[in-house]
Amino acid sequence: MPRKKTEINSALLEKLKQSLIENAGVRLKRSVDCDKLAETVSNKTSIYINGISFKRLLGFTEYPFNPSIQTLDIICQFLGFDNWYSFEQYHSNNVMISKKEFEIYSSCFDIDFVNDVEPHEGAFQSVARKIALRFREDPNTFIRHLPELMKKNQFQIFFAEHFPDYDNLCAYYYQVYESYLQHKKTPEAQLFGNSMLFLKSFWIMDKQDCSKYLNEINKINIDYHIHPYLIGRYYANNLLYDAFYNDSKQFSEIYNNYLKLRTKLPKDGKHFYDFPASEYIVSEALLHCKQFDKCIEIIDFAKSEFTLKMEFVRKGYYRQLQLIWLIATKKLNPDLNIDSQLEKINPENFYFISQKYFSTLYHYAKGSPQDLEKAKELAGEIGNQYLLEVFLNEC
Repeated sequence: MPRKKTEINSALLEKLKQSLIENAGVRLKRSVDCDKLAETVSNKTSIYINGISFKRLLGFTEYPFNPSIQTLDIICQFLGFDNWYSFEQYHSNNVMISKKEFEIYSSCFDIDFVNDVEPHEGAFQSVARKIALRFREDPNTFIRHLPELMKKNQFQIFFAEHFPDYDNLCAYYYQVYESYLQHKKTPEAQLFGNSMLFLKSFWIMDKQDCSKYLNEINKINIDYHIHPYLIGRYYANNLLYDAFYNDSKQFSEIYNNYLKLRTKLPKDGKHFYDFPASEYIVSEALLHCKQFDKCIEIIDFAKSEFTLKMEFVRKGYYRQLQLIWLIATKKLNPDLNIDSQLEKINPENFYFISQKYFSTLYHYAKGSPQDLEKAKELAGEIGNQYLLEVFLNEC
Protein backbone atom coordinates (compact mmCIF):
# COMPACT_ATOMS: atom_id res chain seq x y z
CA MET A 1 0.00 0.00 0.00
CA PRO A 2 1.53 3.40 -0.98
CA ARG A 3 2.40 5.65 1.89
CA LYS A 4 0.18 8.64 2.65
CA LYS A 5 1.37 12.02 3.84
CA THR A 6 1.92 12.37 7.58
CA GLU A 7 -0.09 15.34 8.83
CA ILE A 8 2.35 17.65 10.64
CA ASN A 9 2.35 21.31 11.65
CA SER A 10 4.74 22.79 9.07
CA ALA A 11 5.93 25.64 11.31
CA LEU A 12 6.73 23.21 14.10
CA LEU A 13 8.55 20.92 11.66
CA GLU A 14 10.75 23.83 10.61
CA LYS A 15 11.49 24.55 14.27
CA LEU A 16 12.49 20.90 14.72
CA LYS A 17 14.86 21.07 11.74
CA GLN A 18 16.46 24.23 13.10
CA SER A 19 16.91 22.70 16.56
CA LEU A 20 18.39 19.55 15.02
CA ILE A 21 20.99 21.48 13.02
CA GLU A 22 21.88 23.69 15.98
CA ASN A 23 22.34 20.75 18.35
CA ALA A 24 24.02 18.25 16.05
CA GLY A 25 27.23 20.18 15.50
CA VAL A 26 27.46 18.84 11.94
CA ARG A 27 27.95 21.19 8.99
CA LEU A 28 25.41 20.32 6.31
CA LYS A 29 26.71 21.50 2.98
CA ARG A 30 26.45 18.33 0.95
CA SER A 31 24.20 15.29 0.81
CA VAL A 32 26.88 13.05 2.35
CA ASP A 33 26.89 15.24 5.48
CA CYS A 34 23.47 13.79 6.29
CA ASP A 35 25.15 10.41 6.83
CA LYS A 36 27.35 12.00 9.51
CA LEU A 37 24.27 13.55 11.07
CA ALA A 38 22.52 10.16 11.11
CA GLU A 39 25.52 8.61 12.84
CA THR A 40 25.54 11.38 15.46
CA VAL A 41 21.83 10.97 16.20
CA SER A 42 22.04 7.17 16.25
CA ASN A 43 24.97 7.20 18.67
CA LYS A 44 23.20 9.49 21.13
CA THR A 45 19.77 7.83 21.03
CA SER A 46 20.98 4.23 20.55
CA ILE A 47 18.34 3.99 17.82
CA TYR A 48 19.46 3.49 14.23
CA ILE A 49 18.34 6.07 11.72
CA ASN A 50 19.42 6.16 8.08
CA GLY A 51 21.06 9.14 6.44
CA ILE A 52 18.39 8.97 3.73
CA SER A 53 15.83 10.16 6.27
CA PHE A 54 17.83 13.34 6.84
CA LYS A 55 18.47 13.85 3.13
CA ARG A 56 14.70 13.84 2.63
CA LEU A 57 13.95 15.92 5.72
CA LEU A 58 16.53 18.62 4.95
CA GLY A 59 15.84 18.87 1.22
CA PHE A 60 18.95 17.19 -0.21
CA THR A 61 16.70 14.57 -1.82
CA GLU A 62 13.32 15.41 -3.31
CA TYR A 63 10.56 13.55 -1.47
CA PRO A 64 6.80 14.22 -1.54
CA PHE A 65 6.04 13.18 2.05
CA ASN A 66 6.60 14.54 5.51
CA PRO A 67 8.83 12.39 7.74
CA SER A 68 7.15 9.54 9.60
CA ILE A 69 6.23 9.90 13.26
CA GLN A 70 8.88 7.28 14.07
CA THR A 71 11.58 9.47 12.47
CA LEU A 72 10.32 12.53 14.32
CA ASP A 73 10.33 10.61 17.61
CA ILE A 74 14.02 9.69 17.16
CA ILE A 75 15.00 13.28 16.36
CA CYS A 76 13.04 14.56 19.36
CA GLN A 77 14.79 12.05 21.62
CA PHE A 78 18.11 13.34 20.29
CA LEU A 79 16.97 16.83 21.34
CA GLY A 80 16.05 15.64 24.84
CA PHE A 81 12.31 15.09 24.46
CA ASP A 82 10.42 11.84 24.95
CA ASN A 83 8.90 11.93 21.48
CA TRP A 84 7.38 14.19 18.83
CA TYR A 85 4.26 14.65 20.91
CA SER A 86 6.23 16.00 23.86
CA PHE A 87 8.06 18.35 21.46
CA GLU A 88 4.67 19.62 20.28
CA GLN A 89 3.45 20.11 23.82
CA TYR A 90 6.61 21.94 24.84
CA HIS A 91 6.01 24.46 22.08
CA SER A 92 2.29 24.82 22.78
CA ASN A 93 0.72 27.67 24.73
CA ASN A 94 -0.53 25.46 27.56
CA VAL A 95 0.70 26.28 31.05
CA MET A 96 2.58 23.40 32.66
CA ILE A 97 1.23 21.81 35.82
CA SER A 98 3.16 22.95 38.88
CA LYS A 99 4.24 20.59 41.64
CA LYS A 100 1.67 22.04 44.05
CA GLU A 101 -1.11 21.86 41.46
CA PHE A 102 -0.29 18.23 40.72
CA GLU A 103 -0.31 17.35 44.42
CA ILE A 104 -3.84 18.72 44.69
CA TYR A 105 -5.02 16.62 41.75
CA SER A 106 -3.27 13.53 43.05
CA SER A 107 -4.80 13.91 46.52
CA CYS A 108 -8.30 13.84 45.02
CA PHE A 109 -7.82 10.15 44.28
CA ASP A 110 -6.96 9.37 47.91
CA ILE A 111 -10.59 9.66 48.97
CA ASP A 112 -12.07 6.67 50.80
CA PHE A 113 -15.75 6.25 50.02
CA VAL A 114 -17.91 5.68 53.08
CA ASN A 115 -21.57 5.47 54.05
CA ASP A 116 -23.85 5.76 51.01
CA VAL A 117 -21.35 7.26 48.58
CA GLU A 118 -20.80 4.88 45.68
CA PRO A 119 -17.46 4.42 43.92
CA HIS A 120 -19.02 5.79 40.68
CA GLU A 121 -20.65 8.79 42.35
CA GLY A 122 -21.44 11.54 39.83
CA ALA A 123 -19.97 14.55 41.63
CA PHE A 124 -16.60 12.89 42.04
CA GLN A 125 -16.71 11.78 38.44
CA SER A 126 -17.19 15.43 37.48
CA VAL A 127 -14.08 16.39 39.47
CA ALA A 128 -12.11 13.62 37.78
CA ARG A 129 -13.24 14.91 34.38
CA LYS A 130 -11.82 18.35 35.11
CA ILE A 131 -8.54 16.75 36.20
CA ALA A 132 -8.48 14.69 33.00
CA LEU A 133 -8.92 17.84 30.92
CA ARG A 134 -6.08 19.54 32.78
CA PHE A 135 -3.77 16.54 32.35
CA ARG A 136 -4.45 16.75 28.62
CA GLU A 137 -2.90 20.22 28.63
CA ASP A 138 0.36 18.91 30.09
CA PRO A 139 0.68 15.22 29.22
CA ASN A 140 4.39 15.13 30.00
CA THR A 141 3.79 15.90 33.67
CA PHE A 142 0.90 13.46 33.69
CA ILE A 143 2.89 10.58 32.19
CA ARG A 144 5.88 11.31 34.41
CA HIS A 145 3.70 10.84 37.50
CA LEU A 146 1.62 8.00 36.07
CA PRO A 147 3.31 5.20 38.12
CA GLU A 148 2.40 6.85 41.44
CA LEU A 149 -1.09 7.78 40.29
CA MET A 150 -1.90 4.27 39.09
CA LYS A 151 -1.25 2.84 42.55
CA LYS A 152 -4.39 4.61 43.74
CA ASN A 153 -7.56 2.51 43.43
CA GLN A 154 -9.76 5.53 42.77
CA PHE A 155 -7.46 6.70 39.99
CA GLN A 156 -7.80 3.30 38.32
CA ILE A 157 -11.58 3.61 38.49
CA PHE A 158 -12.24 7.29 37.94
CA PHE A 159 -9.49 7.96 35.44
CA ALA A 160 -8.19 4.90 33.58
CA GLU A 161 -11.62 3.27 33.35
CA HIS A 162 -13.79 6.36 32.90
CA PHE A 163 -11.71 8.19 30.30
CA PRO A 164 -10.61 5.86 27.46
CA ASP A 165 -9.03 8.70 25.50
CA TYR A 166 -9.31 7.84 21.80
CA ASP A 167 -7.84 11.13 20.68
CA ASN A 168 -4.54 10.68 22.54
CA LEU A 169 -4.36 6.88 22.60
CA CYS A 170 -1.74 6.59 19.85
CA ALA A 171 0.34 9.56 21.03
CA TYR A 172 0.83 8.81 24.72
CA TYR A 173 -2.35 7.60 26.41
CA TYR A 174 -1.59 3.95 25.67
CA GLN A 175 0.89 4.22 28.55
CA VAL A 176 -2.07 4.60 30.90
CA TYR A 177 -3.20 1.09 30.01
CA GLU A 178 0.25 -0.41 30.12
CA SER A 179 0.49 0.86 33.71
CA TYR A 180 -3.11 -0.08 34.50
CA LEU A 181 -2.50 -3.71 33.52
CA GLN A 182 0.43 -3.89 35.93
CA HIS A 183 -1.64 -2.70 38.89
CA LYS A 184 -5.11 -4.16 38.40
CA LYS A 185 -5.25 -7.90 37.82
CA THR A 186 -8.97 -8.70 37.79
CA PRO A 187 -10.21 -10.42 34.61
CA GLU A 188 -12.33 -7.38 33.72
CA ALA A 189 -9.37 -5.04 34.15
CA GLN A 190 -7.13 -7.26 32.04
CA LEU A 191 -9.81 -7.39 29.35
CA PHE A 192 -10.20 -3.62 29.37
CA GLY A 193 -6.50 -2.75 29.41
CA ASN A 194 -5.55 -5.21 26.69
CA SER A 195 -8.52 -4.07 24.61
CA MET A 196 -7.35 -0.47 24.66
CA LEU A 197 -3.83 -1.55 23.71
CA PHE A 198 -5.27 -3.70 20.92
CA LEU A 199 -7.16 -0.66 19.64
CA LYS A 200 -4.03 1.47 19.66
CA SER A 201 -2.13 -1.27 17.79
CA PHE A 202 -4.94 -1.57 15.25
CA TRP A 203 -4.92 2.16 14.65
CA ILE A 204 -1.16 2.23 14.02
CA MET A 205 -1.56 -0.90 11.88
CA ASP A 206 0.70 -3.13 13.94
CA LYS A 207 -0.50 -6.67 13.23
CA GLN A 208 2.01 -8.31 15.56
CA ASP A 209 0.89 -6.31 18.59
CA CYS A 210 -2.76 -6.78 17.65
CA SER A 211 -2.19 -10.52 17.76
CA LYS A 212 -0.34 -10.27 21.08
CA TYR A 213 -3.08 -8.29 22.83
CA LEU A 214 -5.90 -10.32 21.31
CA ASN A 215 -4.27 -13.47 22.65
CA GLU A 216 -4.44 -11.99 26.16
CA ILE A 217 -8.02 -10.87 25.64
CA ASN A 218 -9.17 -14.29 24.51
CA LYS A 219 -7.78 -15.93 27.63
CA ILE A 220 -10.67 -14.37 29.55
CA ASN A 221 -13.94 -16.26 29.85
CA ILE A 222 -16.82 -14.13 28.60
CA ASP A 223 -20.37 -14.35 29.94
CA TYR A 224 -23.31 -12.06 30.73
CA HIS A 225 -21.91 -11.15 34.16
CA ILE A 226 -19.19 -9.02 32.53
CA HIS A 227 -20.07 -5.37 31.93
CA PRO A 228 -21.69 -4.77 28.49
CA TYR A 229 -19.02 -2.22 27.58
CA LEU A 230 -16.32 -4.86 28.02
CA ILE A 231 -18.41 -7.41 26.13
CA GLY A 232 -18.47 -4.92 23.27
CA ARG A 233 -14.71 -4.48 23.43
CA TYR A 234 -14.13 -8.24 23.41
CA TYR A 235 -16.22 -8.88 20.31
CA ALA A 236 -15.16 -5.70 18.49
CA ASN A 237 -11.49 -6.67 18.84
CA ASN A 238 -12.12 -10.17 17.53
CA LEU A 239 -14.23 -8.89 14.63
CA LEU A 240 -11.60 -6.33 13.61
CA TYR A 241 -8.75 -8.79 13.77
CA ASP A 242 -10.65 -11.47 11.85
CA ALA A 243 -11.73 -9.04 9.12
CA PHE A 244 -8.35 -7.40 8.60
CA TYR A 245 -5.86 -10.15 9.41
CA ASN A 246 -7.67 -13.48 9.09
CA ASP A 247 -9.65 -13.15 5.84
CA SER A 248 -12.91 -13.13 7.86
CA LYS A 249 -12.68 -16.90 8.35
CA GLN A 250 -14.49 -16.80 11.69
CA PHE A 251 -16.45 -13.58 11.26
CA SER A 252 -19.95 -15.09 11.18
CA GLU A 253 -19.23 -17.27 14.19
CA ILE A 254 -17.90 -14.34 16.22
CA TYR A 255 -20.83 -12.14 15.24
CA ASN A 256 -23.45 -14.78 16.00
CA ASN A 257 -21.87 -15.48 19.39
CA TYR A 258 -22.17 -11.80 20.18
CA LEU A 259 -25.82 -11.72 19.11
CA LYS A 260 -26.60 -14.61 21.46
CA LEU A 261 -24.81 -13.08 24.41
CA ARG A 262 -26.17 -9.56 23.99
CA THR A 263 -29.72 -10.83 24.55
CA LYS A 264 -28.71 -11.72 28.12
CA LEU A 265 -27.08 -8.37 28.90
CA PRO A 266 -28.88 -5.85 31.16
CA LYS A 267 -30.76 -2.99 29.54
CA ASP A 268 -31.13 -0.73 32.56
CA GLY A 269 -29.43 0.23 35.81
CA LYS A 270 -26.59 2.40 37.07
CA HIS A 271 -23.00 2.64 35.88
CA PHE A 272 -23.57 2.58 32.12
CA TYR A 273 -25.97 -0.37 32.20
CA ASP A 274 -28.69 1.95 30.89
CA PHE A 275 -26.74 2.76 27.72
CA PRO A 276 -26.27 0.37 24.73
CA ALA A 277 -22.57 0.10 25.53
CA SER A 278 -21.83 -3.16 23.73
CA GLU A 279 -23.83 -2.05 20.70
CA TYR A 280 -22.00 1.28 20.65
CA ILE A 281 -18.61 -0.46 20.46
CA VAL A 282 -19.55 -3.36 18.17
CA SER A 283 -21.43 -1.25 15.62
CA GLU A 284 -18.37 0.96 15.13
CA ALA A 285 -16.20 -2.12 14.57
CA LEU A 286 -18.71 -3.50 12.05
CA LEU A 287 -18.56 -0.21 10.15
CA HIS A 288 -14.80 -0.54 9.76
CA CYS A 289 -15.20 -4.19 8.78
CA LYS A 290 -17.54 -3.03 5.98
CA GLN A 291 -20.34 -5.13 7.41
CA PHE A 292 -22.81 -2.30 6.90
CA ASP A 293 -26.02 -4.34 7.14
CA LYS A 294 -24.90 -5.84 10.45
CA CYS A 295 -23.83 -2.41 11.69
CA ILE A 296 -27.32 -1.05 11.02
CA GLU A 297 -28.91 -4.11 12.60
CA ILE A 298 -27.02 -3.63 15.86
CA ILE A 299 -27.83 0.07 16.09
CA ASP A 300 -31.49 -0.64 15.38
CA PHE A 301 -31.46 -3.11 18.28
CA ALA A 302 -29.99 -0.41 20.48
CA LYS A 303 -32.63 2.16 19.48
CA SER A 304 -35.48 -0.23 20.16
CA GLU A 305 -34.23 -1.70 23.44
CA PHE A 306 -32.81 1.29 25.34
CA THR A 307 -34.38 4.54 26.50
CA LEU A 308 -32.58 7.87 26.09
CA LYS A 309 -30.64 9.09 29.10
CA MET A 310 -29.65 12.75 29.41
CA GLU A 311 -26.10 11.98 30.54
CA PHE A 312 -25.35 10.26 27.25
CA VAL A 313 -27.26 12.87 25.23
CA ARG A 314 -24.95 15.55 26.68
CA LYS A 315 -21.86 13.52 25.82
CA GLY A 316 -23.02 13.08 22.24
CA TYR A 317 -22.98 9.29 22.34
CA TYR A 318 -26.37 8.87 20.67
CA ARG A 319 -25.35 11.28 17.90
CA GLN A 320 -22.21 9.20 17.38
CA LEU A 321 -24.37 6.11 17.01
CA GLN A 322 -26.54 8.02 14.55
CA LEU A 323 -23.43 9.05 12.64
CA ILE A 324 -22.24 5.44 12.37
CA TRP A 325 -25.75 4.41 11.23
CA LEU A 326 -25.81 7.14 8.57
CA ILE A 327 -22.41 6.19 7.16
CA ALA A 328 -23.40 2.50 6.97
CA THR A 329 -26.74 3.38 5.37
CA LYS A 330 -25.05 5.61 2.80
CA LYS A 331 -22.60 2.81 1.99
CA LEU A 332 -25.49 0.48 1.21
CA ASN A 333 -27.42 3.17 -0.68
CA PRO A 334 -24.90 5.52 -2.36
CA ASP A 335 -27.65 7.68 -3.90
CA LEU A 336 -29.19 8.40 -0.50
CA ASN A 337 -28.91 12.02 0.64
CA ILE A 338 -28.00 12.17 4.33
CA ASP A 339 -27.19 15.89 4.49
CA SER A 340 -30.32 16.85 6.42
CA GLN A 341 -29.59 14.19 9.03
CA LEU A 342 -25.96 15.27 9.36
CA GLU A 343 -27.12 18.83 10.03
CA LYS A 344 -28.57 17.58 13.32
CA ILE A 345 -25.13 16.41 14.42
CA ASN A 346 -22.69 18.91 15.91
CA PRO A 347 -19.26 17.33 16.43
CA GLU A 348 -18.40 20.07 18.91
CA ASN A 349 -20.83 18.37 21.28
CA PHE A 350 -18.99 15.03 21.17
CA TYR A 351 -17.40 14.06 24.46
CA PHE A 352 -13.85 15.33 24.79
CA ILE A 353 -12.13 11.92 24.97
CA SER A 354 -13.12 11.04 21.38
CA GLN A 355 -14.13 14.34 19.82
CA LYS A 356 -11.45 14.36 17.11
CA TYR A 357 -11.93 10.69 16.33
CA PHE A 358 -15.67 10.97 15.74
CA SER A 359 -15.26 14.37 14.08
CA THR A 360 -13.08 12.56 11.54
CA LEU A 361 -15.99 10.22 10.82
CA TYR A 362 -18.37 13.18 10.68
CA HIS A 363 -16.36 15.03 8.04
CA TYR A 364 -15.91 11.77 6.15
CA ALA A 365 -19.69 11.38 6.11
CA LYS A 366 -20.19 14.92 4.79
CA GLY A 367 -17.88 14.01 1.93
CA SER A 368 -17.00 17.36 0.33
CA PRO A 369 -13.35 17.90 -0.69
CA GLN A 370 -12.98 20.39 2.16
CA ASP A 371 -14.51 17.97 4.65
CA LEU A 372 -12.28 15.13 3.50
CA GLU A 373 -9.22 17.34 3.95
CA LYS A 374 -10.43 18.22 7.43
CA ALA A 375 -10.94 14.53 8.19
CA LYS A 376 -7.36 13.79 7.12
CA GLU A 377 -6.08 16.66 9.23
CA LEU A 378 -7.87 15.37 12.33
CA ALA A 379 -6.77 11.77 11.76
CA GLY A 380 -3.19 13.01 11.43
CA GLU A 381 -3.46 15.00 14.65
CA ILE A 382 -4.42 11.91 16.62
CA GLY A 383 -1.83 9.72 14.87
CA ASN A 384 -4.45 7.31 13.51
CA GLN A 385 -2.71 5.63 10.58
CA TYR A 386 -5.65 3.31 9.95
CA LEU A 387 -8.03 6.22 9.35
CA LEU A 388 -5.48 7.99 7.14
CA GLU A 389 -4.29 5.07 5.08
CA VAL A 390 -7.35 2.83 4.92
CA PHE A 391 -10.66 4.33 5.97
CA LEU A 392 -10.25 7.79 4.44
CA ASN A 393 -8.51 6.34 1.41
CA GLU A 394 -11.66 4.51 0.38
CA CYS A 395 -13.77 7.59 -0.33
